[in-house]
Amino acid sequence: MDKIHLPGARRVFASIYNNVLLTNDVTPIKSILVCSADAGEGATTVAVGLAMAAAEQQTGPVLLIDGNFRNPGILAAFGQKDMYGLGEIMAGKMEAGCAVSATATPNLQVMGAGAVQPNYIMKLESPSFRNFLEKLSALYPLVIVDGPAVNLCPESALFASQVDRTFLVVHAGETRVPVVEAALSKLSANGCDKVELILNRRIFPIPQWIYKKL
Repeated sequence: MDKIHLPGARRVFASIYNNVLLTNDVTPIKSILVCSADAGEGATTVAVGLAMAAAEQQTGPVLLIDGNFRNPGILAAFGQKDMYGLGEIMAGKMEAGCAVSATATPNLQVMGAGAVQPNYIMKLESPSFRNFLEKLSALYPLVIVDGPAVNLCPESALFASQVDRTFLVVHAGETRVPVVEAALSKLSANGCDKVELILNRRIFPIPQWIYKKL
């Protein structure tokens, strides 16, 4: 059984999905990065909630990938152990299908971060990760990547330049403007020009008990 259930927050995440993903974009959004400017702003919670909301509404399966190698939390949120995953796949040590597992949420599958591999940053640079996402798109209409804090780790900036849309989670009333500006600057410098800000714990209030699970 999944450890996270979102009955109280379901409408919140469904609203994010409907208002941002179901837009009139000419090109459908097939891949999303959820990250934060700094640590502890609730990016993983938002990624999980958004993935569950999308799984309820998508006609095809949704894949949630843990891209936070230093502090992975996706598989733990679903009561699973993170033994291998994205790190091994990008290093060519494993096929993607071997690192995907089902969850108790219909239509939602997850992939862990796995172990940090030698020269792993080079493996995530464009176009390697983009090509990986394109292969996944044949099986998953929507892929959501949970990335680490932009100002602390380089991975999210690399992911952002290769996904269709980036969500930057900000702890409303806590995160300072210069911190957010620094994160946006790093994302822009890496070629990411499609960023949506999510003001967490204010505009999109999430029950405190959910954070305790992560």
